[in-house]
Amino acid sequence: MAREFTTVLEWTGSQEIGLRLVKLIPEGVNSDLTAEQGDETEVGTSCKLTIYVEADSLQQLRQIVDDLLAIFSDQDQ
Repeated sequence: MAREFTTVLEWTGSQEIGLRLVKLIPEGVNSDLTAEQGDETEVGTSCKLTIYVEADSLQQLRQIVDDLLAIFSDQDQ
């Protein structure tokens, strides 16, 4: 039986930034972007980005997550 390693990354923030992040996710990595219920007094729309990462080894999983975080590092502003 083959071993599979998985993890889930979650990010919550403005819809504007969420849409930018989704465009940066590499092909083959599954994700969902959903609107969040917010307080009516909040300015702007918030969303939740969920990224599902799968790999054949722990080292590969770590590399994919590291790469995603590096890609996203300049976008959350």
